[in-house]
Amino acid sequence: MGAEAARRAWARLAGLAAVDGIQVVVDAASPLGRRGWIGILAVDGMVTACVPRRDLEWPVATVLGGLTSQEATTPEIVRPRLPPTRAVLGPAMLFYPPDGFSIGEVPGVEEVASDDVQGLFRAVSPDDLDESGLLEIKGPVFASRAANGDLAAVCGYRRWPNEVAHLSVLAHPSHRREGHGRRAAAAAIHRAMDEKLLPQWRARPAASQALARSLGLIALGAQLSLELA
Repeated sequence: MGAEAARRAWARLAGLAAVDGIQVVVDAASPLGRRGWIGILAVDGMVTACVPRRDLEWPVATVLGGLTSQEATTPEIVRPRLPPTRAVLGPAMLFYPPDGFSIGEVPGVEEVASDDVQGLFRAVSPDDLDESGLLEIKGPVFASRAANGDLAAVCGYRRWPNEVAHLSVLAHPSHRREGHGRRAAAAAIHRAMDEKLLPQWRARPAASQALARSLGLIALGAQLSLELA
């Protein structure tokens, strides 16, 4: 696992030979960003971008060539240098297990059907639910319950075509900072690794980034998407 595995996974997803140096791909439907947007991916110091039109390839490559990988995914730095844009999504930090990472089975965490978490969905704000990504998960998720039996947090993952387990976690507002999110996420990561998948944690909020770090995951890059004006 670690940086090399993350770079291989993104290269496979984007149909590239490798994620290396600075690359700009002309593809309006690239998985590196939203359809028709400029998408910028930084992984392990390497920067790969997608643009929807050929005329954007050179100017975007020129801009990225003068920036570090961190600057390339910092809106305040990269956006003024790019062709005009009207909306920004991100940056979202990308976390992965480091080399030698292992995680044990978590006792007391159970698998529940996605239909059984509707009560938890209703307890959180629409923004929190959308940010979690759990609405896109159709299979079972891992749940940690409060002492009264209520679902305190759930975590699941989508299996991407590049053998990545893209994690999503959500905690009940009344049971945050009680360790339930961490327990549910640890169980999901354990299952993903049992299935030989690479766990991937994408986080914008500081709390989600802190949770990823508490699990032993490390930040290896970020994603940023920009809508052309």
